[in-house]
Amino acid sequence: MAARPSRWAVVAALGACLLLGAVLLREPIGRAVFPDAALAGWLSAAEQALEAGDLDSAAQRFEAAQARAPDHPRVVSGLAATGERSLGEAAQAVALGDAIRAEHALARAERLGMPGERLAALRQSLRVRAEPAVETLLETATAREGVDGDGALDLYRQVLQREPGNALALAGRTRLLSLRLDRAARALDGGDEVAAAALVREVRAMDPAHLRLPELEARLGAAGVIGVERPALATSSPASDTAEAVRWRGLADEAIGRGAFDEARRALREAERLAPQAPELAPLLQRLERAEAARASMR
Repeated sequence: MAARPSRWAVVAALGACLLLGAVLLREPIGRAVFPDAALAGWLSAAEQALEAGDLDSAAQRFEAAQARAPDHPRVVSGLAATGERSLGEAAQAVALGDAIRAEHALARAERLGMPGERLAALRQSLRVRAEPAVETLLETATAREGVDGDGALDLYRQVLQREPGNALALAGRTRLLSLRLDRAARALDGGDEVAAAALVREVRAMDPAHLRLPELEARLGAAGVIGVERPALATSSPASDTAEAVRWRGLADEAIGRGAFDEARRALREAERLAPQAPELAPLLQRLERAEAARASMR
């Protein structure tokens, strides 16, 4: 008959089993007894990174904590604080003209759920900073007029997209478009109606109120050229216009370009008195009003 193990041997075996179980099950038991231990570690590391200004690390750790406990107060406040700091970093980078850093900070802020209108405002500021100043565009355009008319015209058009009433850009555009119409007139004189019509269409697309368009369009019409659109208002009889009225409208156009708005109004009144049905009057008056409004908004 085999001898039974002693009581102490049984106790020792049970103790060994319990010790082995405690070692093997240490992590599952720890998670069961202290379920927020890992979360607390992530939050602590995130808050330290935020305090140190390491916003990328802070964002990553807060996002990891968010995946585990999205409604935890420290997670919510930490994400908001990191987002605010990211917007602040973006604003500082925009002010310094650091586009790469600004975009990186804005992307982080967007990922952290910051308001869309604030992100859009900073992105708009970044775009404006990246664009040359209006004064720079005007200086460059003026310098290019004699050597690169198309390039100068493009710069004037960029200015007018940003400031539709800019007097210098309007005057520059008028000068350069007048040169195109000179070319159109020479082409007509030389019998090249197709080239003339193309130039006239280009000018009409950019400045339908240009004072020289009616004359050239009439010449093209007389030559039987099809495809040059006349303005809808150009229905008055040519006999109702006079050379003196044309001169006053030209003076008004030039005065608007110089920013002499009172002088332009006087010229327009004279032009209207002489030829009240002239189709060029309305576009000139609209241009004058836009220019006056733009000047008023800058005060």
